[in-house]
Amino acid sequence: MQIDFHLGVTYVLARMSGFSPFEANTIASSSQYVDDAVESGKILFTNRSAYEFEASAHRMLDYRNFEELANHHVWIPFHFIPGNEIRSSGADSLVQRLICRPNSVIAQDILKSTITNFNRNFGYHLLGVTTHAYVDTWAHQGFAGITDKVNMVDEIYDDEGELDQEMMTYRKKYFRRNPLRRLVDWIKSFFVSKYLPVGHGSVLSYPDLPYLRWRYKDWEGRIIRRDNPADYMQAVHHVLEFFKEVRKAHNLPLVKVFDEDIAKIKELIESIDDEEGTDRLEKWKNEILCGAFKFGTDVWRYQAEGPESWLKEAFDIEFHEQFEMENVAYKDSFLKSNWKMMHDALIYYRFSVLHEVLPKHEICVA
Repeated sequence: MQIDFHLGVTYVLARMSGFSPFEANTIASSSQYVDDAVESGKILFTNRSAYEFEASAHRMLDYRNFEELANHHVWIPFHFIPGNEIRSSGADSLVQRLICRPNSVIAQDILKSTITNFNRNFGYHLLGVTTHAYVDTWAHQGFAGITDKVNMVDEIYDDEGELDQEMMTYRKKYFRRNPLRRLVDWIKSFFVSKYLPVGHGSVLSYPDLPYLRWRYKDWEGRIIRRDNPADYMQAVHHVLEFFKEVRKAHNLPLVKVFDEDIAKIKELIESIDDEEGTDRLEKWKNEILCGAFKFGTDVWRYQAEGPESWLKEAFDIEFHEQFEMENVAYKDSFLKSNWKMMHDALIYYRFSVLHEVLPKHEICVA
């Protein structure tokens, strides 16, 4: 999924569940920040304090990533929660268990962990991180967050079953940018697999477009039909239930979810068909400003970088290029800054998934 769902729809669902505009903004911003946290490092402050932070996404979500350990630390926990299922005999059993499935038992265990730990000082940020990974189990189903043949797709079709020539051509260009890239990719693919896509890289953004209905031929030659609007609506209903369970477990008031709001979400998911996620997000913002939902006409703020970003709040800088890892002035407010609590949530979530939840299911990728 892209920014229109991770930020826009998540905000709507949080407000529909009874969270305040400020709380919903924190949840939704944290959900989107998972895709924007591409930097990692160790900060050394002038007062001898230090803070180490890690990334939850590769720069520009580049599916031509070949670093196996990075896949385990980024793609698997944050974007491709393993489904823990074996559906055929033609692939390694562990690899099959790593294939993402909607609302899997592992995903449900991650939700339970988040519900238990929601009372931490980074609880709202953790809720956003978990929601991001959870909804991706619908969008990213059928693919694994590693480089393997199970991610290979031979052909892509439209909903009528016609070969999508434009997509097939673009995909070849994407994975073969220039002669040097061709050579490097060929050498790597000789040892691993065709194109070496990570996750759903072989179909690029198709799973992440809310309005799209399409088909593809998977690595075993099966035709898989994908109905993104239907999948996204399943995610909507499950997130609402998840938020309800969070509020119930922590004695927060429960509110009525209106059928009209559900219907409006469905209408917008199917009708907003801009190719760029940021363009779709603007239309979600406009719908909220026009009072399309029962909770009112909110205005939320989110910037990964810029004057209203969490980066600016914590370090008084607007862009990651300005980031200094050493001799950074320490502010007493740093410990309670959104940037710090967000990275606390990312670190906690990753540890919980890789070292607690997955080992419980006898999966070791840490």
